Amino acid sequence: MGNFVLNYHMIKHMEQTIQYMKTFCKDKGIASITPSSPFAVKRICNKIDFTKDTVIVECGPGNGVFSFAILRQMSPGSRLILIEANRDFVRYLDQRIPDPRVSVFHDNAINIQSIVNQCGLNTADYVIMGIPFSLSDHEQNHSIIANCKKVLKKGGIILVYQFSPRIKKYLRKHFDHIHPDLEVFNIPPLFIFEAFH
Repeated sequence: MGNFVLNYHMIKHMEQTIQYMKTFCKDKGIASITPSSPFAVKRICNKIDFTKDTVIVECGPGNGVFSFAILRQMSPGSRLILIEANRDFVRYLDQRIPDPRVSVFHDNAINIQSIVNQCGLNTADYVIMGIPFSLSDHEQNHSIIANCKKVLKKGGIILVYQFSPRIKKYLRKHFDHIHPDLEVFNIPPLFIFEAFH
């Protein structure tokens, strides 16, 4: 049974990697040629409290590597809101995640507040961000981080993963507490920042 589960997840990851690479070839706005590793997914998911009902917003889910892992652990009363700018990824997510707890939006992370409101909610417990900040300008990066902060409820956490630590300077402008982390078992290694106020 254990080998079956392991093989299933390996096949699933390979399928997602192939699909991700196809989309990357069409859209150079995607941050990486391959999706995040299972090690990176586990490290970030370990920072989420799945023992209670939560609202999680994921900005830049790509083909759902984090989304699927979150759904496997999320409580029945939780909500997952996915905001993706790439139309091919949105179509893929819509087809592969027939879960009533999930809402998928073809939009930009800068509109996070209005998107959360469209779901009948006002705040979120977690915001996970894997969007390529290095491809956006200075003002837009600040606006995205500021809008994410506004949507977080008291005690809420933003989890940002990037290939460069430069995002830390933007987080410092908006959050009092920032905990850095690094996942070396990823190509390339991922800088992970947990921020809250």
